[in-house]
Amino acid sequence: MNQITGFDVVIVCCTSTSQTTYWNQRLNESKGSIAPKNARIYAVEEDWSDGGAGNGLGTLYAWQKACMVDSKLESDLVAGKIAVGLYHTAGKGTRLAPMPGSECNNKPAVKLPAVIKTDSGSTFPLTILEAVIKQTGVYANSRKGRLSVFWGDQVFIPSVATEYTPTHHADILARLGPMPDKAMYNEKGLFNYGLICVKQNGDAIQVEKVQYDVATSIGTFKSVGTSVGSFSVSSSLLVMLMREFSQELTSKKGKMDTDPHFWMPMTLDAKTYASFMLNKKEFDTKEQSDRHYDRIKSIKEALKKQNKDARFFGSVDVGQNAYWWDYGQVALYMENNLKLLKKDTKEQLDEAHAMKMFLGLKNSSSSSSSSSSSSSSVSVSGPLTQTNCSVLGPLTQTNCCVSDVQVVKTSSATNSVLSSVTAGSLSVSDSILVNVTANNITANNCLLYNVADKGDISLGDGSILVGMTVDGKAFTMTSKFNVCGKKNWDGWSKSGSMTDDDLKLVKNNLYTYAQIYSLNKKADVSKTSAMVDKQFEDAKKAVLTSTCSL
Repeated sequence: MNQITGFDVVIVCCTSTSQTTYWNQRLNESKGSIAPKNARIYAVEEDWSDGGAGNGLGTLYAWQKACMVDSKLESDLVAGKIAVGLYHTAGKGTRLAPMPGSECNNKPAVKLPAVIKTDSGSTFPLTILEAVIKQTGVYANSRKGRLSVFWGDQVFIPSVATEYTPTHHADILARLGPMPDKAMYNEKGLFNYGLICVKQNGDAIQVEKVQYDVATSIGTFKSVGTSVGSFSVSSSLLVMLMREFSQELTSKKGKMDTDPHFWMPMTLDAKTYASFMLNKKEFDTKEQSDRHYDRIKSIKEALKKQNKDARFFGSVDVGQNAYWWDYGQVALYMENNLKLLKKDTKEQLDEAHAMKMFLGLKNSSSSSSSSSSSSSSVSVSGPLTQTNCSVLGPLTQTNCCVSDVQVVKTSSATNSVLSSVTAGSLSVSDSILVNVTANNITANNCLLYNVADKGDISLGDGSILVGMTVDGKAFTMTSKFNVCGKKNWDGWSKSGSMTDDDLKLVKNNLYTYAQIYSLNKKADVSKTSAMVDKQFEDAKKAVLTSTCSL
C-alpha cells in the first residue's frame, strides 16, 4: 500500500489549460513523495467538443496529446521500457459541491485530511488525485509496456497481492468472488452494477446491470464481481485503438466510454451486444450497433494476425475485502473520512487502521497535548507520503485523527478529523476540518473546508462551510448535508429532506453552484491558489497575534 514504486509516466487528463499548468507544477514538485523521483509528468487538456469525449475516446485523446509533448512515449511503451498511468479528472463535481468551486473547479484538487512533505521540505495538504496516484502505483511493476487508466476521485486498497503477469490485451480491476446462485445474486444486488464475469479459462466478459437469468444465459462463469472500472491495455491494443478511431480523434467529435464501446463489443457476440446497446439507447438502430461492433472486431482480427493465441479481455482481482473510498459526493467525503475513527467492530478497526497507514495518520483515543513548544510526528515507511501528525498547543482529543494542528487557548475535539488547522481555540465534535484558520471555532457534525477567517466561526448542527475565492474576491459558501448539489446546481429549491430553514440558509449565498462554476472557468488555478495561500498566511498571523496578546 505504501511503496516507493510507481508509474514511469503519469498523465493527467484535465478540463482546462490552467488545470494542466497547476498539475504539471504540483506533481513535479511532489515527485519522490507521490510519484517516483524520475517519473515523467504530463497534464493534458481534453479540449473536446461539447459533451466530452467519454472515458474511452478521452483516454485515447489524452495519450495522443501526451505523445505530442514527448515523442519517445509510444516507442518506449511498445518496447516495454515504461509503465504509464493515466488519470481521468473530468466532471463538474455537482454532487461534491460546493467543494470543487473552492478549488477553481479543479475537482481532483479537493484536499484529504493529511499532509504531504516533499523532498525539498515543503508541506501541503494531500489532494484526492495525489492519493489516487500514490495508491495505484502498486500496479506499475506488473505493467511495463501497458497503459493503465484510473479515475481521479476514488481510492481503493486491494486485499490481495497486486503483482501479476498480464495475460490479456486488456484487463480490468474487479472485486471477484465465486459465481453465486440466483438468491445470493439478488441479495447482493449484483443486477445494479457493471459486472465482470470470468470464464473457466480466465477470459472475462463485461456486462451492464443484468438480471441473473440474463447473466447465466451468456455463459458459464467461475467467478463474478463488480467492476472497479480501472483498466490497463497492451501497447499493441492501444496502437490498434488509436488507428481505428483516428477520425474521431482528429475531428474531436463523438463520445465513447470504455465499457459499452470497447469492452462489451470485445467480449459479447453481435446479437447480445446489439440487444444491450439498443435497450440502453446507446444506438438508435441495430445497424449502428453492428457497425460499431465490426470496428472492434477488426481490431481483434488484427491482433490475432500478430499472435494467433492472443487473448483479449481479462480481469485482475482486487479482493472481496478491498477497501474502496469514493470521494465524489459530499456525503461520501464525510462518511469515508470519518472511517478513520470507527472502532465498533473488528472490520471497522481494520479499515480505520488501513486508512491511517495509507494517509500516514495516527489517532488518539483520549489524549491531551498542552505543550506550545514541542510536537510529535510519524512517517509511513516507503514514504510516497510523509504526514506531519503534530499538535501544537493545548488541545484535548478524544477519538480524533489530527495532522498539522495548532491552537493557542485550551481546546477540545471529539470524534473529529482535523488537518491543517490553526485556531485561537477549538470546540468541535463529530466534524471534519480541512485547511481551516479562524479565531475561535465551534462546530458539531460539520464540515469546514478551505476557510481562512480572522474572526470567530460558530456553526449549527449539520452545517457545511467552504471558503471561495472568485474573481479575486474571498467569501464563504454555506450548505447542509441534506442539500443535494446536483439537484440544486442551477438554483435553490427545496428537495429531499431539506427543511425551510435549509432553503433559507443556502439562498443567502452570493452565488449558485452553477454561477461559481461559470466564474471559475476564467480563473487561473495556479494564481488563485497562490492568492488563497496568502489569505491563509494573513489569517494565521492575525489569529495567532490577537489570541496571544489576550
